[in-house]
Amino acid sequence: MKKVLSRKRIAILAMPITLLAVGIAVGAWNATGSGTGYAKARTSSALTLGDASASTVADLYPGASGAVKLTVTNPNPFPVSITTVSQTASTSITSDKGAACNASTGVTFSTQSGLSLALAAGATSTFSLSNAVAMSNASDNACQGAVFSIPVDVAAVSS
Repeated sequence: MKKVLSRKRIAILAMPITLLAVGIAVGAWNATGSGTGYAKARTSSALTLGDASASTVADLYPGASGAVKLTVTNPNPFPVSITTVSQTASTSITSDKGAACNASTGVTFSTQSGLSLALAAGATSTFSLSNAVAMSNASDNACQGAVFSIPVDVAAVSS
């Protein structure tokens, strides 16, 4: 009989504890809400072009095409891919040889489109655009050995 009473006592003592636990669970309140979250996009910074004259190769002569070198810096915190390089509108190609060569360089630049030149975030790279420049037979003799400066615009997309 003692075993039965101890089981009954346990059951009687367990009941208030169970009721208290259920009361606490039911007493917890749920809450919900709605509203608007916000995020803001950065503004991209312009790519900058530096002096690439030291890395040029003397591959240009009358009747030939040659490479154009570009040193480009990406100040953005994201990588970009350069897609187009074109001569800046209403500009002239000049040389380091002076007036005689500048008056008749005979040098023309061909817009380079469909490019995919990868440039990492915060990086500076030098690119070579093969056959982007040509020299005609109209070039002045003073242009021999000249380094030509070609004002260009670059277009890029984030990648």
